[in-house]
Amino acid sequence: MPPGHRTLIPALVALAQKRLLFFAGKGGVGKTTVAATVALTLARYGKKTLLIELDDSSRAARLLGVSTTDQQATGPQPVSPSLFVLSTSGQIALEEYLQLIIPFKPLSRAIVESRAYQYFVAAAPGLKELLTMGKVWYEERKREVEHPLWDIIVVDLPATGHSLQYLRMPRAAHETFGGIISREAERIAAVLHDPEKTAVNLVTTPDELPVSETREAYQQLIEDLRLPVGALFINRMHTAPLSAEILQATTIQGTLSAKEHQLIDLLLRCGHTEAMETDIQTVRLQPLQPLPLPVISIPFAVADASDGTIVEQLSLELTTAVQDKSPRNRKNDRKRPRAPQTSHAAPEE
Repeated sequence: MPPGHRTLIPALVALAQKRLLFFAGKGGVGKTTVAATVALTLARYGKKTLLIELDDSSRAARLLGVSTTDQQATGPQPVSPSLFVLSTSGQIALEEYLQLIIPFKPLSRAIVESRAYQYFVAAAPGLKELLTMGKVWYEERKREVEHPLWDIIVVDLPATGHSLQYLRMPRAAHETFGGIISREAERIAAVLHDPEKTAVNLVTTPDELPVSETREAYQQLIEDLRLPVGALFINRMHTAPLSAEILQATTIQGTLSAKEHQLIDLLLRCGHTEAMETDIQTVRLQPLQPLPLPVISIPFAVADASDGTIVEQLSLELTTAVQDKSPRNRKNDRKRPRAPQTSHAAPEE
């Protein structure tokens, strides 16, 4: 059940109408944390959600509290009744495919472990990327009775350069190969290019290199790949309630002990540093302002005890308070300011 008296921010409501949400970004910007946070939030608000991470690090699984033992299992692992996580890669997808066409496990295992197989997988250009996207497409096609098994699938792509290769491969394979490979690649590409089903979301932090790479990735997605783009998540955003000028002009007055004076002076210095960082990040993010994307901001946060705490904490940033409209509270409506219904900006990792 979702937390009481809160709802999704408008920008996330729009994304929740899709079937596939891809998350791309430069390494180190918190892309996996953002993807896990979005998956958790959508699951809490009624979407049966599958989070797919396209590597074997299982970081997303750990963020969501999946035990080390569970991570060794194949197939989607349950986090809650409405949230599952799956770690996959091109090699895993190919091995699953071999097991489907060669159900005799000793034989399929012998093929996978052979030197010729390893050489083929390493040498075949784009094979792992194509098979991985095929796995995503396969999960999207799964049905439970007459309905899709998953309401929404969140995909944590590798770092930006490699992630675009994953998104590019289905269309390239369709145009390059013939026969069954071309037909299957065309089906995958059709889903990826459908704006009603798919949205590629960009994740950055308010830092110079990630901002530059995000702008370049957007141009490639729109002009080269021609894929539907969803939202811009800006992670690790700093906020300051007071400006650097106000804090700089603040003086300590009154009779205080040396220890109290030292503590207040230290707090003012910390506040001033945070205010300056807030101003600097505004300048760094200016190159992204022309992008016609909704912006979802995620604040800088530190886990209290575990990564799971971070995901739980950040999930609240993707929701907004709902005003109580019960009769006993309506008479107080004029006294309380309405909560703004604007979406947050976006960053993390």
